[in-house]
Amino acid sequence: MPLELPLLPTGQPNFENLRLKNALYVDKTMYFPMLNKVSDFIFCARPRRFGKSLTVTALEAFYSGRNELFRGLAAEDYMCSSDFIPRPVVRLDMSDVAGSDSKENLQKTILDVLGEIAKHHNVQLRGVDSARAFLFLIKDVHRATGKKIIVLIDEYDAPVINIAQKEKSLNQKHLLDDTRDIMRNFYSMIKSAAEHIDFVFITGVTKFSRMSVFSTLNNLIDISLEPDFGAFMGYTHDELEIYFKPFIYESSKTLNLDENVLLNQIREYYDGFSFDGVTRLYNPFSVLSFFSSRTKMFLNYWMKSGSNTLIRKFLKDQALTADQFQGMVVDANFVSDPGEIDSTPPEGFLYQSGYLTLRAKTDSSFFLDYPNLEVRKSFSTLFLQNLAPESSWSGIDVVGTELKQCLEDLDVPGMLAVFIRLFADITYIDHSKADLNPKSGVLANIIRKVGLLLPWSKQRKLTESLAELFSKKMGESFYRSVLHSALCMSGATVTPERHVGLGRIDLLVDCGVHIYVIEVKMTKNTEDGETGALAGMSQIHERRYGLAFRDPVLVSLVIGRKERNIVACRYEINGSGSTIEIDDSGKLSEVNADTREWQFSSTRTPSRGSWSRLLKTGFLTHLDFLKPFRLNP
Repeated sequence: MPLELPLLPTGQPNFENLRLKNALYVDKTMYFPMLNKVSDFIFCARPRRFGKSLTVTALEAFYSGRNELFRGLAAEDYMCSSDFIPRPVVRLDMSDVAGSDSKENLQKTILDVLGEIAKHHNVQLRGVDSARAFLFLIKDVHRATGKKIIVLIDEYDAPVINIAQKEKSLNQKHLLDDTRDIMRNFYSMIKSAAEHIDFVFITGVTKFSRMSVFSTLNNLIDISLEPDFGAFMGYTHDELEIYFKPFIYESSKTLNLDENVLLNQIREYYDGFSFDGVTRLYNPFSVLSFFSSRTKMFLNYWMKSGSNTLIRKFLKDQALTADQFQGMVVDANFVSDPGEIDSTPPEGFLYQSGYLTLRAKTDSSFFLDYPNLEVRKSFSTLFLQNLAPESSWSGIDVVGTELKQCLEDLDVPGMLAVFIRLFADITYIDHSKADLNPKSGVLANIIRKVGLLLPWSKQRKLTESLAELFSKKMGESFYRSVLHSALCMSGATVTPERHVGLGRIDLLVDCGVHIYVIEVKMTKNTEDGETGALAGMSQIHERRYGLAFRDPVLVSLVIGRKERNIVACRYEINGSGSTIEIDDSGKLSEVNADTREWQFSSTRTPSRGSWSRLLKTGFLTHLDFLKPFRLNP
């Protein structure tokens, strides 16, 4: 007999409807009595689809005294005590008023929403604009009921975010300014009506300093980072195991997986959000979507539920890559006040949007990282889609699946073929960005400091050499970012610039079965590709990149600047080395070779011809002369 499962509240943000339908509810009501003990004015920021609306509607039922909805929940005893007094509630969902295309329409929409609330409380709405109407509504409800009221505001920032996400233009800027002015005046009424209010709770995606909520309500306490409320929204691992136990059992049977194996996969995909640097949370929307699906496939539910166009455009406009934020250090001020959504730095925007989250906390700072595999894979996909025409996006979607198989099967040539196809599909405009030299002012400043006493002719040569070096480094960074994103799509754990004892690994890849150490180089001349691949492999050995890992696969890739693609590769598996040659058509041919044949030695100095050949490839700078090593034929 099939297991009868509870109703899942997928897409159901209303607490009353959820409880009346006897749907599954992860009990968070133990936090409700705690709120008043913190302050009468509270703010809490959380990403979209993280349970804010469900929390606000649950608070509405709580403060309204809807005891029947709380049977069996943590807050039931408190609601039945003499300390609890039901009060009238004014609840506003500001996402209902977002999307207005003029300040007049915004005013009208807010007035319409206030009118419905006034009708519910049997008072007449009055006031010439939305701000005054809000003020009079609070006063009139208090007078009509004889009780101070509860004000709950959900998605307070939705009107501003909606305009900020539109295409930049003069009209958009004016509309954004008008929206801010209207909302600033509207929220300032909370302070004006403070004597009529018993408790205020405000949620949103972020904390906007220019919205007046935080400047006028100087007693508004932000609990977004408070450890006591770290699990206020979202699911902890314990809650997942307790509340979703029958779904875990059913899913393990569907996927033919051990329950512990399944839980580890769910954790990897959907766990990892943190708002205090300690407590880790599952995304509620993704968990519910996974258990609701018949196939129980690990898909990117959270990303697909939002505006991918917005994030994709933001990445392209800001020239952002998927690897630049991992492990970024931010101070506590950034977290508590990340800034306005239209002017905050990229990491601020992505943190506010839920694409980055907090990791380990020190006394004064946090680390940023992607919350989980779902977000990391989706973010990488968006980055790669930005580099290719839309007609190729379906091909990009399968890159992760192909690379996963190659990584697990130790198929380096197959992995290389995927990379070559990916690079070939990047538009020439995006390739060109990797060829840009730094501004001449940067080089001039270096010359003034380093070559001030040199004759003009030598200064010019120095300028050209430095320009080539900078361009090479910029190009490497671009191609390394593409490789990083593609490998992330496979589900592997990819660490860029992984520090070890003697240097930094360009890309460390853990696919769960094998470890890959990847070094990326660039060359101007295709004929020097093999030499570059050998130089990269020598660097891996000399700096002992693989020593910290068990049986790593060592890979040295060379990107041709002219070809804008991989032109050579050297790899070693269990000490056995191979060189992959790539012709103009992208065809791969593998040449097996003893790893000792091309090995840099630290005992002798290379011949003059070897120095010349290596210098021409651009893989040696003046610093390399400090390290004696030899190319043994």
